[in-house]
Amino acid sequence: MEWQFGPYVVQGLIARGGMGEIHRALDSRHQRTVALKLIAERHAEDAEFRRRFQREAQATARLRDPHVIPIHSYGEIDGRLYLDMRLVDGTDLATHLASYGPLDPDRAVGLLEQVAHALDAAHADGLVHRDVKPSNVLVGSTGFAYLVDFGIAYAASTGTAATSTGITVGTLAYMAPERFGEGPAEPSSDVYSLTCLFYECLTGRKPFQREATVAMISAHLHDDPPRPGTTAPHLGSAFDAVIARGMAKDPAHRFDSAGDLAREAVEALYATPTEPRTTTVRQSEERPDRKSRGRFVRAALATLGVLAVAGAATAWALSPGDDGQATSSRPVVSVPGATMAADLGVSVPMSTPVCNDSYAVVVGAAFEANTVQRLLDEFPGTGYLHVPSTPCGASAKTSPSGKAIYSVYFGPFADAASACDQLAAAREKADDAYVKKLSATGLPAVIACD
Repeated sequence: MEWQFGPYVVQGLIARGGMGEIHRALDSRHQRTVALKLIAERHAEDAEFRRRFQREAQATARLRDPHVIPIHSYGEIDGRLYLDMRLVDGTDLATHLASYGPLDPDRAVGLLEQVAHALDAAHADGLVHRDVKPSNVLVGSTGFAYLVDFGIAYAASTGTAATSTGITVGTLAYMAPERFGEGPAEPSSDVYSLTCLFYECLTGRKPFQREATVAMISAHLHDDPPRPGTTAPHLGSAFDAVIARGMAKDPAHRFDSAGDLAREAVEALYATPTEPRTTTVRQSEERPDRKSRGRFVRAALATLGVLAVAGAATAWALSPGDDGQATSSRPVVSVPGATMAADLGVSVPMSTPVCNDSYAVVVGAAFEANTVQRLLDEFPGTGYLHVPSTPCGASAKTSPSGKAIYSVYFGPFADAASACDQLAAAREKADDAYVKKLSATGLPAVIACD
């Protein structure tokens, strides 16, 4: 049953948690469907919570990283605090893991990279998440991941995290040891939590399986980090050192950043071949064999489902001209292990960029020719690319239904400033557009513009 909340027509409940409820709603001011988070009424009565909520929501709204779910607006209506966010067509990672079990290692690493990219952007802006866990990672239908709820859990804290209202064992399962003391949360605390999340993606289990709150806290404070290779023997020992460092009791002994954690996970992925898993977990995509995938090195892992620029090996390569715009040059050499695709026959030919550290602005993704054409028409001057056959694109090659992913993009541009200028214009129509660096080395490759 629909009901009115200020300018929002609330259409139905999406999820309910300790902090409040998330509803699907129509924003009548902008005629768009959004995810409307209504904070539990008991929190609105707390003046300190209200102050912290406003501060954290304002800080999060400033972030422009593509893996941070955009906040359209926030505030208070009729005494109820709310957040107006982009509605993501997908599910949270916790639900996915509960339904399908652990991810294959390359998918787990790809998802780790996306969340790490969001955290590094937040940390660079002085914002600590404080509640990194699977239920706060939304995975869209294409595999693109968003990190949500920056700082909202912290806003409810009036003392240590362990005694705060609304903190549950589910959240405690990912909390760094120092969070149970008097010290403030730091980026290293998020690195610990992200490592816990990564462990669960690999094994399907939380790092410490404890039923009681006291036992869970004690495990984080005193127990050695678990070894994923012991919990899931098919993984071998490649990830054991990554988890051990990421979950070090002393923050100074952890990775310096979330991105460093992700890079070490990439190295571990190819350090030791893993045995096939013998479970019946459903898989959403087929991947080339490990030997072929290894030729992509780091760039082929850029992010799980990042709909980055890509292209067909039989199309014409693009290289930046003097003005930073794309110019046709030479045929592209085929990419080992890539899946080839025919030109879709739309108004512009299919293309692929060179991994030469130029930049592209991705405005959308599609699986069918008619959707590609619609995007090309909506964004004059764009081209389109075939993700599976790029050497500097994403690790996710297909949609859950098995259809190949195509990306529509502006560029390439010779420098980041030119790409960011184009991004600003593109976001007038597509607020999830982002800049991608076309590099065969170095991660992450998604660029945050000021």
